[in-house]
Amino acid sequence: MKAFRFLFTFLFLFSFVPGLVFAQADFADIDDTDYEDSIESLSEMGVIQGYDDGTFKPLNSVNRAEMLKMILLAVDEDAQEYEGDCFPDVTDQWFAPYVCLAKEKGIVDGHEDGYFRPGDEANMAEAFKIVINAFDLPVDDLEDVEDWFIPYREFVHNNNLFSKYSYLPGNLANRGEVAFLVDKMMEIQRKESYVSAERDSASLGCGKSSPGIVPSTFMVDGTERDAIVVIPSDYDKDKAIPLVFAFHGRTNSNDDVKKYYGIEKPSGGNAIFVYPAGIQGSSGYTWSDGGDSSGDLRDYEFFDVMFEEISENYCVDLDKVYGVGHSLGAWFTNSLSCARGDVLRAVGTLGGSRSNSECTGPVAAMQWHNPNDELASFAGAETTRDWYLAQNQCSQGYDSVSPFWGNCVQYEGCSDIAPVIFCPHENDYDSRGNYYTHNWPKATGEEIWNFFESLE
Repeated sequence: MKAFRFLFTFLFLFSFVPGLVFAQADFADIDDTDYEDSIESLSEMGVIQGYDDGTFKPLNSVNRAEMLKMILLAVDEDAQEYEGDCFPDVTDQWFAPYVCLAKEKGIVDGHEDGYFRPGDEANMAEAFKIVINAFDLPVDDLEDVEDWFIPYREFVHNNNLFSKYSYLPGNLANRGEVAFLVDKMMEIQRKESYVSAERDSASLGCGKSSPGIVPSTFMVDGTERDAIVVIPSDYDKDKAIPLVFAFHGRTNSNDDVKKYYGIEKPSGGNAIFVYPAGIQGSSGYTWSDGGDSSGDLRDYEFFDVMFEEISENYCVDLDKVYGVGHSLGAWFTNSLSCARGDVLRAVGTLGGSRSNSECTGPVAAMQWHNPNDELASFAGAETTRDWYLAQNQCSQGYDSVSPFWGNCVQYEGCSDIAPVIFCPHENDYDSRGNYYTHNWPKATGEEIWNFFESLE
């Protein structure tokens, strides 16, 4: 009965949206989107509708009133009969019964000024809470949590719906994400199978016998690309370990940075390291082609292929995937941390800026840069830092932080899982004693690894 009411909810909800029509066929704009399967599944059931131009518009947002109407009709078939007038801006409108019933059930609260603001776009935290509570699925009562949404975020993370490392609570929910949540919650309820405790973050490669030969090449869009892959000598197929991607700069090869990054030793053999090789051109190595959009650099696909192949064949802790880079490698790593924020847990970079785009999630970041750097602008590093602050929803306030050397500061107000540490350093000489302000100080690799290890 509840499933039937839920189907009715979707149909009823979207009938209020101008331009929508019934659609039980393929939509023109969902191919290869993240939620294609869920959208198609709900469409085949007659649950959701598309627009009259044959599209679903999976990226369109939903507002708080629409979200509540959908959810409340799913849990109470008489919700539309409930008396309204529970907020100054919720009185006798079509959505009043649903908002007021949700308030009585403790699903929603108003803002500090007493208003509900039904037309505000719904964010992910609200979507998590409303859907989970509506389906009466238990969340852990986490002690001493700083924010109300954390138990709900943990539930969707533990059940492999949305990773807590890829979504900030303030991110707006869109139609595709709502369809995905609905589809998955229906599946969880149907199977009565859910995880409320901390989940296992082991990759698909865990428990599998590792390949006889460590991979050194990867096929990317028909082109063979090289990488140095280092597997621990005592690798255990049943123990999930971190995975670190280390990108080189314009003039140094992947073999060069494997030697001078100095990050393998402090890991104590407790991680898989990948040193990809950029494509060499007339002016040095590159990670992108001219004309690439900021959100779609050429070698994002290279990263995707390496990550997928390694995590499917080796036992990787998916909550501990890291990126490291120097110079142009830092630029690519910083850029990747925005475009692949749903994969990378943290990055450590030195001497690079970033190609900014719409980020896919928060990423913990440690940035090193010499203010005297003559090859990579310190102003560019500051701009990159500010992008990280926005990406991780940090404030401009900061405190000095140790034990990291240099003049490191950690910014306040960041997502609890995505701190930002900025480290201007004054090491102007390379290991040979030559004046070179773009150098990689000897301790950098160890400090970056310590940063990774310090994350919860």
